[in-house]
Amino acid sequence: MSKRGGSLNVGLSQAAVDVLRYLKRRYDYRRLSSITSISASTLSRYVTGKTMPRAKNAKKILERSLEIVNPREIVKEYFGNDLDIEGGVHISHDVQTLKILASYALNTFMGTRVNSSLALDIPSIPLAACFSSLIGGMIYFALDRPIWHDGEYLEVSYRSPGTSRTERLWFPSDSVKKDSSMVVFTSFILSPSPVREVLRTLERHKIHVAGLFTLVTVKDTWDRLSVTPGCRRIALLIYERSE
Repeated sequence: MSKRGGSLNVGLSQAAVDVLRYLKRRYDYRRLSSITSISASTLSRYVTGKTMPRAKNAKKILERSLEIVNPREIVKEYFGNDLDIEGGVHISHDVQTLKILASYALNTFMGTRVNSSLALDIPSIPLAACFSSLIGGMIYFALDRPIWHDGEYLEVSYRSPGTSRTERLWFPSDSVKKDSSMVVFTSFILSPSPVREVLRTLERHKIHVAGLFTLVTVKDTWDRLSVTPGCRRIALLIYERSE
């Protein structure tokens, strides 16, 4: 199947190699072989780029390695025990960590038709880009001001939490192409808005949202946040409350 076909299988091999290279910083090939049940010599060829794992081995590597690499613990290293948003967004600067999180997202949505991603805030753009690279799909992003030509963007209005002020987000109209199926990424969710309004806008344009993927959120918000039919919600860390 071509990369434009929308199957998450297309990025499986690269995701497996990304995870292996991350683990190689901590373990030798003997330990990696024990984790994956694949010979050390074969793993060495994968890590050095001499060959790429086929689907069977790639899936085995990804599933078993992600039992060792805990994405939640990685995210917690940045956001801390008390939800430090300002410190946490620095995760978007760490390319190797982003590759691990994108691989986790790929594994999570494996078997789902996805051909694009939408980043709802600037810090989540690099993660969405890593994910779209794995699936061979498009990446779109929302901004608090339009940078596209008139008629080439969608506008979403929402009420700023705790105030009566109306805020707006814009994202490109290309994102609502026919047969689009996307995962929406955001670095944090502290209020149902604007996620709720964006999902409703996509639903009105008959876009299938396969998943909502956030690094962190707070429990009361997550419990109240409804999503469109068929959308799988993934939050790596759920805090009891925000500071």
